[in-house]
Amino acid sequence: MSLIIALVSCKVKNTNAFLKENTTAQDSSYYTIVSYGFPNSERLALMEMISEKWKIKYIEAAGCEVTEELIDNADVENKKTYAAIEKKYGKDWREKYEKDLEDAAMKQADIMDILITNKTFRVQLKKCNIEIDGIYKDVKQLKGSAIYETTIYGYDEENKRINCCTVWVDTKERTIKI
Repeated sequence: MSLIIALVSCKVKNTNAFLKENTTAQDSSYYTIVSYGFPNSERLALMEMISEKWKIKYIEAAGCEVTEELIDNADVENKKTYAAIEKKYGKDWREKYEKDLEDAAMKQADIMDILITNKTFRVQLKKCNIEIDGIYKDVKQLKGSAIYETTIYGYDEENKRINCCTVWVDTKERTIKI
């Protein structure tokens, strides 16, 4: 299964498409960083968790197979973006960003602990035909609170996504609301 995911993740994308996407800002309040190479899906999920706080979004220009031109173009765009981020957040923004990623990883574990120990949540998973060890989730913190909007999904035998539910997890009170 990992091999299949790796092969699908490594397909070549249009090498110039990212420049058009990068310059056509969907929300100009976000900084856009261009990525390429084999994607680290766990890190991407953590970056998505803190994207609202940092106003940083990532776009994927290519998978594993990249050209020198694509790398050079992405690096030029990213240098401009990094300079703008540094201007807003300071020279030590990368260290702060990495610390927030570490904190997000701990929050992910905390959220998962709250979910799997909640009986109501486990009943909901059964209704969706998702095993407890087959949970995937998209997590978004609600405006500086201890509440995280968590979209739960899984995959069937044909690798089609099964959307299950959206849950609001309160990490302070250790409760959920479905």
